Amino acid sequence: MLKQRIFTALILALVVVGTIFFLDSLYVSVLFALILLAATIELVNMTLSRQKSAQWILGLAMVVLFFIVQPGLDIPEIYYHSYTGLVMWLLILLFMLGYRFSGQWTYSRRLFSFLFSALLIWICVQGLVFIHQHFEQGSWILMYLLTLVWVADIGAYFSGKSFGKNKLAPGISPGKTWEGVLGGLILNAFWITLVYYLSEGWGLPYLPFLMLGLVTAAFSVVGDLYESILKREAGLKDSGRILPGHGGVLDRIDSVIAATPVYLSGLFILGAV
Repeated sequence: MLKQRIFTALILALVVVGTIFFLDSLYVSVLFALILLAATIELVNMTLSRQKSAQWILGLAMVVLFFIVQPGLDIPEIYYHSYTGLVMWLLILLFMLGYRFSGQWTYSRRLFSFLFSALLIWICVQGLVFIHQHFEQGSWILMYLLTLVWVADIGAYFSGKSFGKNKLAPGISPGKTWEGVLGGLILNAFWITLVYYLSEGWGLPYLPFLMLGLVTAAFSVVGDLYESILKREAGLKDSGRILPGHGGVLDRIDSVIAATPVYLSGLFILGAV
């Protein structure tokens, strides 16, 4: 299982990194459109319908809408997208504080969850494409954003295994601990500092650069927990089975979905966009 997981991760890394750095923006848009398609299909399966036809119809509709809308998006639209996403994730954080598992969500509640979550995925994908296209060093900034999530995951895994005692959200994801989250943030602090001195923060002062990275990494945990709620209410262990050893696409990008609007909102606040 571990070998399969590592092999899949390496293939994914090669595809994502290769597309971001070595192909033009059209191919980057196609990559994220495919991710949008797979994520929407899995989301429909978790919330609305187990019928493949319904999943593909809604997934393809999202992709078509993406290619219609995306070319016309510019700074003002991304500005509102990002802040909308930030507010939505703050609302999710409040929701989690009072969440109790039911396993009996009504159809209207599942419909709302689908629409709400689909909008979050949409905001994320549009934000990722914008970062790649807008900034002079967009490829590096986009990769940095992704590494904030990856480093948080790695730090949380090892520190949680070694020191984890206090459960972060036992009613949502029993395996996560406060020690794991802290370990992920500490490792990210070192990573953010290294990136800053290699890139000079792409024009940002060190302290705002550090704080934005840490806040982004912290919200990536919220994204992971939110997807865990959707899976629990749907009675699923994984969002899908398309990625051997990893589950589904949403299982891999749930943290990125939360991190992207938070990071972009921070860039707007700091005047970097």
